[in-house]
Amino acid sequence: MLVLGLLWLASPAGRGDSERAAFYAVPANAGAQLPADGIFPQGRKLAFMGYSGQPARDLTNGFTVAGPVYGNQISHLERCAANGWPVVAHIGLPLKFTAPGGPAKPPAPGAWQGEIQKQVRAWADNKEIVWWAVTPEELRPWKSAEMDYLKNVCAAIRQNDPLQRPVYLYNPNHRNAQTLAPIARWVDVVAKGAYVNSTGHQHERAWVRWSVEQEIAAISVAGRPSAIPLLNPELCKDPEPAEDGKIRAWVRHDVYLGLASGAKGVLIWSLYPRPEVRRTWQLWYDAYAGCGRELNGPRGLAQVFLFGERRADLKIRQLAGKTVVSVTLGGKAEAGTTSENERTLRATNLPAWTSAEYACAGSRWLFLINSANSPARFAVSGWPAASRAEDAFTGAAIALGPDGNLPVDLPGCGVFAIRCWPAE
Repeated sequence: MLVLGLLWLASPAGRGDSERAAFYAVPANAGAQLPADGIFPQGRKLAFMGYSGQPARDLTNGFTVAGPVYGNQISHLERCAANGWPVVAHIGLPLKFTAPGGPAKPPAPGAWQGEIQKQVRAWADNKEIVWWAVTPEELRPWKSAEMDYLKNVCAAIRQNDPLQRPVYLYNPNHRNAQTLAPIARWVDVVAKGAYVNSTGHQHERAWVRWSVEQEIAAISVAGRPSAIPLLNPELCKDPEPAEDGKIRAWVRHDVYLGLASGAKGVLIWSLYPRPEVRRTWQLWYDAYAGCGRELNGPRGLAQVFLFGERRADLKIRQLAGKTVVSVTLGGKAEAGTTSENERTLRATNLPAWTSAEYACAGSRWLFLINSANSPARFAVSGWPAASRAEDAFTGAAIALGPDGNLPVDLPGCGVFAIRCWPAE
């Protein structure tokens, strides 16, 4: 565990006043023109939400959006509209592409555009709608009928939405950059499941980083620089009772690793107390809500992930612990909507730890996440002279030390975050 103490002024050699000024220079505010009460990418707030939740409860617990619900969503949307709660609305047709005898091709657009137009226009003037979510989910990119459907539904949504709100589609856990790219051509929010425990990655949590990196690569391949990657973590399965005590660490690891890897929002499946998670549902929920309060409460860490400028000036040396972890890709989850190639089991090596450094609002921020299941030790240095520092999560003072080296001890799946700023 990191030892905190009285604040020291760091005085590493080789950094004069000009270097300190450059280190702490305030970058252009990438979100300055966005409304403070809007949801990213059309506002300054991070989308932090879950499927099938209770908006009145969740929006007072660090969540910023009432996520989508399945089935008849009308009462859910009406309640959100009446209370001014941001919400995601499902749009689509009741097609079952994967069912026996399912459509080999979707109906011609002319036969159903009126239905999509009706659905969108019913809510288009409602500013509480922040994103549209396409149904059915898990469309298969190697099926031309399903990609034609996605293309045309996205086009119909945009044609009937004067506010041009982002369009989202849920994709299965085993999607990779190659199979996400055809989907990223049409949607604005690119996402795949990162259901770590229920897909066999309970002790391979670096898979979260792999998942977000697949989304980012797909966005690049699709040539959609304005699209954003999303973290889809899980709240859907009880672990073995002996591991209940790990839930908080797992949740914090997954959320902060996803954001540090480049995700620009969080959508949890799901906030409904499903039978498979009833024993530990509250533990998971409280852990996610705690992250939400750190991100969207007074600490405002979401602003760093959304609008901070990436930097790599601080030096991180690993002194102990794993540097690489093995992660198994593929598996049986969502077999009906993933290809045999995606489900093929294969191992890959990933970094055992991830760091993300940002310049934001006159401060420098560093997040350090250990994805190994065993402890790791690091030494961090590179601050200019006369820097002050605090724990970015709690505000507790951190002693940088006269030599500028900060020891950081992280347990398995541990997360550390520091904010530093000039003392003068």
